Amino acid sequence: MAEKQRIVFLDYLRAAACFMVLLVHSSECVYSDDYSFSFPSELARWSIMFFQCFVRPIAVPLFLMASAYLLVPVTKPTGEFLKKRFTRVGIPFVVFLFLYAFLPAVWGEFTWAEAWANVKQAGINFIPRESHLWFVYMMLGLYLIMPVISPWLDKVSKKEEQFFLGIWGFTLCLYWLRDIFGPVFGECWWNPYPFFYYVSGFVGYIVLGHYIRKWVDWSPAKVRSICIPVLLALYAFSCWQFYRRSFLFETNRELEMHLQNDTIIAGVMSACVFLLFRTISSPGKAYGTVRSISAASYGMYLMHMLMLPAIFSVMNPLLPVPLAILATAILSYLASWAISALIGKLPFGKYIVG
Repeated sequence: MAEKQRIVFLDYLRAAACFMVLLVHSSECVYSDDYSFSFPSELARWSIMFFQCFVRPIAVPLFLMASAYLLVPVTKPTGEFLKKRFTRVGIPFVVFLFLYAFLPAVWGEFTWAEAWANVKQAGINFIPRESHLWFVYMMLGLYLIMPVISPWLDKVSKKEEQFFLGIWGFTLCLYWLRDIFGPVFGECWWNPYPFFYYVSGFVGYIVLGHYIRKWVDWSPAKVRSICIPVLLALYAFSCWQFYRRSFLFETNRELEMHLQNDTIIAGVMSACVFLLFRTISSPGKAYGTVRSISAASYGMYLMHMLMLPAIFSVMNPLLPVPLAILATAILSYLASWAISALIGKLPFGKYIVG
């Protein structure tokens, strides 16, 4: 793509969102096994709260909104669009499903018998070693729905799109209602698709990204005056919730419920951060580096968990918890960027790192 065709702020946003993902996973090395948690110290509790309550709700939504900003409404024929998306995203995804399944056996993390069992599982779902790849399954599903919603997005009025986003915003509050009442609006074991189900979830971020591109034309001063106070208020509320819940619950699901991507906190914080990045109007001196990171970001996401736990195991005994988290994220970020960028230069690199 020619330089003049690039949307500069999206490159900055992808580079930042990729680092946020690594901060999430570096923090998890301290306290989480995906299902339960424990804090080795009060410093660890406060450090993880400081990082997670900002980056966890927004990292994934920012990627989705960036994709929507560029891709919807889809103007290419559906087959052409899906072929390009599934080639660039799906093929590297399959490659890494199998790399995670057997590569750790090379350095003795598990046996070759376990590696073979992992390979068989890779054809069905991710194994625990690659749990971050849940994102790609979700993203491929959104690619399938983009051509379906594009005719509507192409013709929708501002009020109609606001109406959809209002309903979607309400669904982002359902986790609170479920916490109080249990199943709501027709949910039961024989009907997991209740009222509002089809206007909920990650598809809302696709519509939100499109809405911001088409209808939100705020000045940088207005963006800062609205988004920064809202962002700080929600961050403070999230920290309070996290700290309180860390004493009340034992599972990650309960501890992090308010930080998940399908919550109102995530929706509003993501919109604020996206709008703040959109105020970037010129490339700046760092843009060459940022563009390189942005181009390599998918490969970085795919591969970073091959190295991040090992880097953390070195940093953690040497540094206080907050510095160990930061050092792990930074070193993993730089290493995965270098490797992804190098692979991307190979003739077949796009089939490995996208």
